[in-house]
Amino acid sequence: MLWIVIIEWLARLILLLLILLSIWSFAIILERRKFLITFDVNEEFNKIKSLSKELKTSHIEQGLTRYFFNLQLRLQKGLAILGTLGSTTPFIGLLGTVLGIIVAFGELSAGSGDTNAVMFALAEALILTAVGLFVAIPAVIAFNTFSKKAKTIIGDLQSRLDEFIVKGE
Repeated sequence: MLWIVIIEWLARLILLLLILLSIWSFAIILERRKFLITFDVNEEFNKIKSLSKELKTSHIEQGLTRYFFNLQLRLQKGLAILGTLGSTTPFIGLLGTVLGIIVAFGELSAGSGDTNAVMFALAEALILTAVGLFVAIPAVIAFNTFSKKAKTIIGDLQSRLDEFIVKGE
């Protein structure tokens, strides 16, 4: 039956997609980890201080707002992708699982598959769910970790800036 072959190949394409999404996710995780390890809060605060000294009094707030916006963009780079992968890849894996189960039942109904072929099709289907979770779990953990770190850095810098302004340095 042609439709079983088409669904079987579609499930395998979903597996390939999940593997590619996994590679993309881990590339983002490694890049963000390296960025945050090398990120120096003190150096960033010194940039903020020099920026506030360079700007005219009337433009300080606007300049600092722009600076913090750009900093936030740098800190959150790739996090939306991690969040999206973390929330969607289990469903992509589940779609592959459903397709694999359809193949298994198709083989059973056609009478062309013995027990081993059906079990193999079911195992192949369940692997898709596992791969979907394999992509999602690290992506969600990384998203939460890096988001918290970004918020902490922004909060720390804003706190230091407030203290700097109060002291009038």
